[in-house]
Amino acid sequence: MDWKYPSPYPQDNGGTMKRFLIVLIVIISLGMLWADPMPDFKLTDINNKDIALADILGKGPVIVDFWASWCNPCKTAMPYLNDLAVKYDSLTVVLVSVDAPKDIVKAKNFLKGKDFKFIPLFDSEKILAKKLNVSNVPHTFILDKTGEIVLQHIGFEPGAEVQYEEHVKALLNLPTEAE
Repeated sequence: MDWKYPSPYPQDNGGTMKRFLIVLIVIISLGMLWADPMPDFKLTDINNKDIALADILGKGPVIVDFWASWCNPCKTAMPYLNDLAVKYDSLTVVLVSVDAPKDIVKAKNFLKGKDFKFIPLFDSEKILAKKLNVSNVPHTFILDKTGEIVLQHIGFEPGAEVQYEEHVKALLNLPTEAE
């Protein structure tokens, strides 16, 4: 006599698994449709002028990159981000320094020696950084033109800019590598 133990797993030829996968795909897709918005902010630029989120939205996608003057990967990312800003007129690139108040002059001097086409802002009190849970730099966000966050990336290594560019192209309705 053969004894068969009942299986704890339903045997329905994959129907349950298929339904589960379909529901999972729908949930993930809806999550992508309801992206988190960038919190409203007002930060000072290199000339101590206040710049608000509304001032940089509307033209096209926006890259917001948090950096610090002591961060070498941040400095490595800057030329790549600048290249994207130069390549796509509708793209706005914003670099937000999280340097301490005593290091703001150092950060400003570093930027003044460069010919970057991006908007430098300063968040020395880390008010915006805290709202976005930015604890490590570089920390990059890509926003659509309405301010919805469509990509978040922590750290930088050459090659990451390719992923950034693919998102920018998709937001600009340009052909991407995947197409």
